[in-house]
Amino acid sequence: EWSALIAATLNSFGKLDILVNNAGISASDPDLFSTDIWDRVMDINAKGVFLGMKMAVPEMRKNGGGSIVNISSISGFVGQRIVHMGYNASKGAVRLMTKAVAVQFARDNVRVNSVHPGVMPPMRTSKLTGDPEMRKKLISAIPMGRAGRVEEVANASLFLASDDASYITGTEIVVDGGYLAQ
Repeated sequence: EWSALIAATLNSFGKLDILVNNAGISASDPDLFSTDIWDRVMDINAKGVFLGMKMAVPEMRKNGGGSIVNISSISGFVGQRIVHMGYNASKGAVRLMTKAVAVQFARDNVRVNSVHPGVMPPMRTSKLTGDPEMRKKLISAIPMGRAGRVEEVANASLFLASDDASYITGTEIVVDGGYLAQ
């Protein structure tokens, strides 16, 4: 899939300047040690980001640089009782892969950063974020007292992808209403 996507991008635009790795799933399971959940979450959230960077970095190096923005989560910073530990591990992996690739390819003008959203609008696929009582509890713990907006995550990503962030690599922007600052 990645090979076809990169080929289509090169065919349409001539080069690859920006990659936003935004695919991901959440997971909760009463069995916190479920290897099926672990494998699925790690494959999509961590391996997906790895494969995207594996395919994008060589193309960006050929063209004198580029910007990769990896979408992670505040779950990459802290453990949580309400999600499967594989989710936390996968988002932590995204955070540290971002830093590693940023350092390894900075001299090639390939910038790599991550964005870490907190509570956002309910996802149609998530039982946790769609439950009204759970949302109320989650939002009450946020200093700004509200969930984030998708546009706020998009704007952080756009900034990191832009030339305005030309001296920023290996860092993360947390978009969480102050939750992790507590």
